[in-house]
Amino acid sequence: MDGFKKEFDVIVVGAGTGGAVAARFAAENGLKVCLIDRKPETLDPAKVCGDAVGSEIFDLLGIAHPRGEELSCHIKGVKLYPPDMRRPLVLIDPKFTGYIINRSLFGRRLLKEALDAGVSRFMHDTKALDLICHNGSVAGVKVRLSNGDTAELGAKIVIDASGLYSVLRKNIKSDIIENNFKKEDAVLCYREIVDFPTKAQKVKDPDYITIILDHKRAPGGYIWYFPKNEHSLNIGLGVYMDYRDRVRELYKKSVFNEFVNTKEFEILSSGGGVVPVRRPLWSCADSGIMFVGDAALHVNPLHGGGIDPSMRAGYHAAMTAVKAIGKGDVSLNALWGYNSAVMKSFGSEFAGLELLRRVLQSLTNADISFGLNKNLLNAEEVLYIAKTGNIKPPLGKMALKAFRGFSRPGFLLNLNYLRIHMNQVITLYRNFPGSNDIEEFESWKQKVGEQYKKINFLTEKLRSERQV
Repeated sequence: MDGFKKEFDVIVVGAGTGGAVAARFAAENGLKVCLIDRKPETLDPAKVCGDAVGSEIFDLLGIAHPRGEELSCHIKGVKLYPPDMRRPLVLIDPKFTGYIINRSLFGRRLLKEALDAGVSRFMHDTKALDLICHNGSVAGVKVRLSNGDTAELGAKIVIDASGLYSVLRKNIKSDIIENNFKKEDAVLCYREIVDFPTKAQKVKDPDYITIILDHKRAPGGYIWYFPKNEHSLNIGLGVYMDYRDRVRELYKKSVFNEFVNTKEFEILSSGGGVVPVRRPLWSCADSGIMFVGDAALHVNPLHGGGIDPSMRAGYHAAMTAVKAIGKGDVSLNALWGYNSAVMKSFGSEFAGLELLRRVLQSLTNADISFGLNKNLLNAEEVLYIAKTGNIKPPLGKMALKAFRGFSRPGFLLNLNYLRIHMNQVITLYRNFPGSNDIEEFESWKQKVGEQYKKINFLTEKLRSERQV
């Protein structure tokens, strides 16, 4: 290709929310950026998503809030329902409170802002094939162009925001980056956008996004009911990966037939996909490369939200790249600050919430309903533990919980066991080794792994009891 530029400071792979944000802030800070994406120039998203994003991230990054046609509706928070649908956890937090967006328009706006910020080259219809490495460090990407030719693009740093099934992550030869994930670390999802053009049906609870935990209706996952506006819904479910051949059948039975009670509707879009529901990769960086968004498993394990963390990660990756390239050092040590920023912020929350998800998935429907209806696990506590790692409620509240849980002392003990290990794992993440202590990383991993082993022991016990 005549005039084809092969050398950049940064190549960003994937022009979704995380990739667009990373490209924007890298370019704004003077780096030569190449942004590539496998989709056509329109970049209409194929990802299955609830399309919810909190307001905090926009103020944090100085990005304009959604507005106009880009904004579907405002939301106040999340309602997490037990199977009997009686008493939800109501989670009101800046990361949740905000907007339901038109994902296509929102994505196009973030891309435009990245290009306006000075991205040197945007290559759509371009597929990343493999990494180029030099002296043990990533030094670029091999790609297939829109005309079918292959090319090698050189860069000082690669930021991979190409999604859950990232080819680059699978192919990287690294001692610290996981190439893949276990099937129990993800759920298989199916969703539809349902519109009621004649307003034959009213959207329920339009100020909140709703998540329903129910082992019978959504084995291993959850049901979601998100308002798009006063006359349309984003509804779907996530289930164990083993349900691959039955997910649409389960959706029809457990979601559509339950929440759509009129014959006057229109399906605006539908589709399936896989969503990670675990903590981030052990390491989201190595020499010359950083992973962002789904490629790094940056998704909330409790409700599957990934827009906010991908934007945060994209920003942190870009600013880490700016600093590293400015110093002429793109080694793991120079990029380790990105790991620290991720792990000490939403990474710690996600690690704690993953433990909560694992235990909730192992309980019976009756136990989940009992725990939420008796207020043995409440929203304030979940948010407080996730934010601070502190689980020391006042003695009066402890006594009240003990009284409410008196009829099921084993359940109360299991819940307290969960709280203790959520506290311990979040504390470990908040004390993630710094760039001067990278040699402690393996020891840190081992300590975190011990907490997961203890929770695995509890979940196996709960599953065996459930089968009796």
